[in-house]
Amino acid sequence: MPTEVTVRKLGSEDIRLIALIDRSEHVDVEYTVAGGRLVTRPVTMTEIPPWDPAGSGPHSVAARVAFCAPIAAGGAAVPASDGERLLGLAVVDGAFEPGLARLAFLHVGGPHRRRGAASALGDAAVEVATASGTEAMYVSATPTGSAVGFYLSRDCALADPVHPDLYAREPDDIHLVCRLGQSRPEASRGERS
Repeated sequence: MPTEVTVRKLGSEDIRLIALIDRSEHVDVEYTVAGGRLVTRPVTMTEIPPWDPAGSGPHSVAARVAFCAPIAAGGAAVPASDGERLLGLAVVDGAFEPGLARLAFLHVGGPHRRRGAASALGDAAVEVATASGTEAMYVSATPTGSAVGFYLSRDCALADPVHPDLYAREPDDIHLVCRLGQSRPEASRGERS
């Protein structure tokens, strides 16, 4: 089924749509960076649960809304839908730093993965970043094989150097940079699961 992507600035109330995204996932591969290279490591959590709908911990809807709302207010929230349902959401800070955008959030719900939604969201994020006049987009990716594989398939490379503030906040993530203006043929792009 084709994915329709709508790029628009969502209000802080609309960011609560995060609650509709099923983040659950089975993880077979996890990565870390050692000596400037991407290497596999033992999987720390094989079954990622859905967002906690009622709590306030780091993997709760409330925490994700609190994280995304101020970024979206100054940047853009990009929802992907099939015309009826929310498939996923990306949040982009197009003016994170001079010349650098930040893809702060990209999740596609479990039932909608591997159907083009992540690619559509990634393309829309690049459009938002490019329209902001930035040269690159920074990504702090969950270290799972599906997330890292998706970003690598989109020509992202390990950040060198890593952004010190983002690395301090998310030291277990894989920090990547996507140079803007470089494009790959559509058929070669991967999909995040």
